[in-house]
Amino acid sequence: MISWTDHASMMLPEDPLHPVPWTRMDELSAKLRIDVPISQPVYGMVETALRWKNTDASKKIEVYTTGERFESSAIVGVYKVTDSNDYRITLHCFNKETSALKNALIMTSRIEWKSPKTTVFFNAFHADLLSIVNECLSTHKFQIFTKRNCIYKWKSPEQLVEHEISCPEDVFLAPVNLESLDMVRRHRGQFPGVEEFVATLILHKPSLGVYSRRTGELCAWVLCNEYYALASLHTLEAHRRKGYAQLLCNALSEQLLRSNIVIGALVEDTNIPSLTLFKSLNFKSIQPFHYISAARSVTAKE
Repeated sequence: MISWTDHASMMLPEDPLHPVPWTRMDELSAKLRIDVPISQPVYGMVETALRWKNTDASKKIEVYTTGERFESSAIVGVYKVTDSNDYRITLHCFNKETSALKNALIMTSRIEWKSPKTTVFFNAFHADLLSIVNECLSTHKFQIFTKRNCIYKWKSPEQLVEHEISCPEDVFLAPVNLESLDMVRRHRGQFPGVEEFVATLILHKPSLGVYSRRTGELCAWVLCNEYYALASLHTLEAHRRKGYAQLLCNALSEQLLRSNIVIGALVEDTNIPSLTLFKSLNFKSIQPFHYISAARSVTAKE
């Protein structure tokens, strides 16, 4: 369905991960929405793919299924940074039978498991799939370098309450632009392809920043990531304790809900301030969810 796998699709007709055609993406989104919140990250990536369909950014996302009938299959969403081996992966099984997903992750050639440059990020997946992810990484001799136990926060359009968002008089809200790319990237963390990843979110996803009316300085910001979760929330130290994080999350979540999207936020279970923030904004909670990043071990031998 998307150009960066077209060649691989022709060369690997028996690959256990089959690209979902555009003609079935709306159907898949509707089925995933029924399984929210467990399916929200994959649902969000499908919605991103649909909304990016006619843009250059669509080349970065591929959605796969392990079978023709979605109800008895697993869905794998992959966001790939251009010309890199950086894969951001989301997973969902429609039923308790997970053997097809395990086989697909281990056997697929959609991910370049054997490349020493490959880094994988399994984003926001439910604990029911943790053993599969661990087995996949172990089989491919990948070393886990980040593992987070998280609480997934989510909010549906049915919870939207329309009201005017008011700012303090000395600041205003506006989308984040590429002029702030370096600043946002520095506070996003370091991983392969981070600059392009952040730039894509700024250009193609909703975002908001708090700007000083006096200087034009960007004081705080929040982005929407590839699976429609609020991410990269940050307030510069000089502007903390002014309520900017709540202002940003409230305003951006309302904007997204108005577009009929179920939204989320992945919060580490030890991050009490963020958990308190999203609770105050009436986000619902589900746990346990996990986030894992891994790279091929330098000592791995075939």
